[in-house]
Amino acid sequence: MNWAITDSDISSDNKMMIQSTLSPNIHLFDVEKGKYSGNITLKGNEQENNTLNDFLSFFSLRVYSVKLSGDRQQFIAGCGKTIGGAPIQVYDLETNKVRNSIIAHSDDINSLTYLNKENSSIFLSTSDDGVSKLWDTRILENNKPVGIFYGHVSGVAYISSKEDGRYFITNSKDQSIKLWDIRKSTTQKMNYPFLKFDYRYEILSAEHIEEIKKFQQKVDAAVMTFWGHQVHMSLIRCHFSPAHGTAQRYIYSGSYDGRVYVYDTISGQNVLCLEQPNNGNVLNSSVIRDCAWHPYSQTLVSSNFLGEIYKWEYFDIRDSDKMEIEEEIRHETESVKLIKEESLREDEASEDEPIVFERSLLRDNM
Repeated sequence: MNWAITDSDISSDNKMMIQSTLSPNIHLFDVEKGKYSGNITLKGNEQENNTLNDFLSFFSLRVYSVKLSGDRQQFIAGCGKTIGGAPIQVYDLETNKVRNSIIAHSDDINSLTYLNKENSSIFLSTSDDGVSKLWDTRILENNKPVGIFYGHVSGVAYISSKEDGRYFITNSKDQSIKLWDIRKSTTQKMNYPFLKFDYRYEILSAEHIEEIKKFQQKVDAAVMTFWGHQVHMSLIRCHFSPAHGTAQRYIYSGSYDGRVYVYDTISGQNVLCLEQPNNGNVLNSSVIRDCAWHPYSQTLVSSNFLGEIYKWEYFDIRDSDKMEIEEEIRHETESVKLIKEESLREDEASEDEPIVFERSLLRDNM
């Protein structure tokens, strides 16, 4: 381990988990047995049997993102910038060797993902150089991607696929999320505006955001852009809502301001903000780096820099009204039942003096 766990992924069958850290070491876990399975040290094909390069790579090769293929036969790792650029390592778990070492970006690769986990040949990467790229290892030649996506004007923090073989989203330090269609990529290198700033300490003003929007328009090939959340202090992650219940209509993201933002991909609007309680924190340490929407129920969890996990549940107002009516009916039913039980007890207590009871009743009515 080195500094932090930068990424983790679990296989589709929930049997294997993988973790990366700021070093060449990738850690494997057997989920079924709950055991650590060992680690793999990444190196390029040119580094085979070279002890000196292995030693140097430990201090130079840092893994920021790692993803398992659907068949668990390989994983891809996005690395930090080294001499010559930032590499993507494609590792074959059957042969225990690096199958491809691709110099993919000019700066740190913050995130990568398979376009569809069932096809381990095609994946996406994104970087602090501000662009995203589509790769196909079946036709890989001279580190050339099959598609480049321009539109962001600052480093890109995260990339997430819709798993439909067509759409994906990216979250950027330029404070925007973009929805992309792989059919709108280009293979031509382009000059594009780029805002370099230290997102860990600097906060962009409203004027900066308006300038960014103008610069984006010069090269933007995205289908849609979403604004409102904030990417500061950490590489904030974004995701598609689940297919079950929402048909992946929404995208959602954590934020520097301690909120979860939900956007509608049809209208482009921010339709919901889930805000954590402040709890009187002077420093903004409630940054939400990541959040997850349950695949089958309307439940979402978020985690923050305070080490807190919040669970959010959705209730339709119509369901709420229905529940309220049902609760009233239940109370009325229970009240009637109690009255009947009380009346029955009174009847049982008065069985020995039926005439007296009747007379008293008659007196009361006179």
